Amino acid sequence: NRPMRIATGGSEDFKCLFNKGPPFARMPVVEGTPAESCHVRGAVHCIRYNHDGTMIASVGTDKSVVFYDGKTMALLHKMENVHDASIYACAWNEAGDKLLTCSADGTTKLISYDEKQVIQTWNVAQSLIDSESDSDGGKVPMGGMLMGCAFVHGDVPVAIALNGKVAVLPMNKGADSPNTFLTGHQAPISSLSIHHDKGIMYTGDSNGVICQWDTNGNAIGNVQRDASTEEGFDNSIMNKVHSGAITGMVCANDGSLLSIGWDDKLRMTNELSSSGGTKLEAQPNAIYKGSELVVIMTVNGLLLMRENQISSDLITLPYEATSICVSIDDSTVYVGGRDNNIHVYAVNDNNLDEIHSMTGAHAQPVYSLSLSNDGNMLASADTRDVCLWNVAEKHEPIIGRSRWCFHQQKIISLAWSNDDSILASGGNDDSIYMWSLKKKTTRVHYSFAHRGGVSCLEFLKSRNDRMVLVSVGNDGCVNQWDITDDVVTKFG
Repeated sequence: NRPMRIATGGSEDFKCLFNKGPPFARMPVVEGTPAESCHVRGAVHCIRYNHDGTMIASVGTDKSVVFYDGKTMALLHKMENVHDASIYACAWNEAGDKLLTCSADGTTKLISYDEKQVIQTWNVAQSLIDSESDSDGGKVPMGGMLMGCAFVHGDVPVAIALNGKVAVLPMNKGADSPNTFLTGHQAPISSLSIHHDKGIMYTGDSNGVICQWDTNGNAIGNVQRDASTEEGFDNSIMNKVHSGAITGMVCANDGSLLSIGWDDKLRMTNELSSSGGTKLEAQPNAIYKGSELVVIMTVNGLLLMRENQISSDLITLPYEATSICVSIDDSTVYVGGRDNNIHVYAVNDNNLDEIHSMTGAHAQPVYSLSLSNDGNMLASADTRDVCLWNVAEKHEPIIGRSRWCFHQQKIISLAWSNDDSILASGGNDDSIYMWSLKKKTTRVHYSFAHRGGVSCLEFLKSRNDRMVLVSVGNDGCVNQWDITDDVVTKFG
């Protein structure tokens, strides 16, 4: 009903102001109404109307919860020291008679306005860690601080921690811990690796966090750094495996995960535990696996790995490498360079011998390479063009420049379908394209696939009856695309 009302909370003056309109204007204080100065210090972090607009609640740094009349903002009730630390958020239930709050003390509380008291408390932070891993003498770890809360699906309370985990809270009396935790990424996802035999996917982000999923897209959990590592277990429960951005991951033949990051380390993960940490000679930017051979691309050159061990010295290159690819039989390594060429190397024990250079197709640095499953075709991409090469015979071009050229920004990832009939490309223009040699002038375009850019693509091998593509991007999302019908419609 008009006039409309807007209540605002200050981050510096710790006041709550009341405005009516339109045109909106601040209501003057007359005999203490509106009650602007109920909070005594710090900031007002959250202020919320209930659903019918009859009441307002505000919470802040002073640990207080204040209730106001929805029409006049007159003070109805104030509860002090509800939490042991700053209260960051609050949310009303559907009926508008109960308020959910969450705090930096790691707890979520349910307040009944009618009873004017806390009727239930959930210790979410304590549920996130066990008592042995909390080495700070009872202090709430950074990752356990609760930053937001809400009621979903009617009256199901949820709270989100600083480490990104969403706690689903039980409403039954006496329950003091979450029913379950939902996990995911809070930062751009920079890498993806799928263990097809186990039906497990790993995703790594720019915060150094690795999440494990099943191939249906359900989160299993976060990979944790083992206590035996040099850095030890992450007692902040921010779930960091690497201390810098993760730049690449591959699944080894023994089922473990190899990951590299801007902490200049190679780490090995088994299930949800990451152990060890091999210090690399230079900052790694990409990792690729053939059958047994693994190649790590660093800013200063290449490293070869066998049986999860570095087997070569740093192999320097006379150009800056921007992408790598390894043949299925481990005999050939392809390196894309900032010199706009693709360099072909024969593997000679723990050294590489350049045997060919594919030139002329790219006018920009080659940012992505991918071999077909049969090893006969190599796909390459720059900031605009996707090119194809016949590497089985004389490295002749199949698709040259200005044919598959519809990306608007850097092409980050390429992936082949299981039968090699479809090539997928993803780039910083938020787009995913599908290409096929059956109809070279036709394409399938998924625009706005990931806001901020697509970082990795890979087809699932477990869906024999459907063609399913997994994509990750800078929006922190993991998407699955069933492209079967689109492929049939466009390419026949």
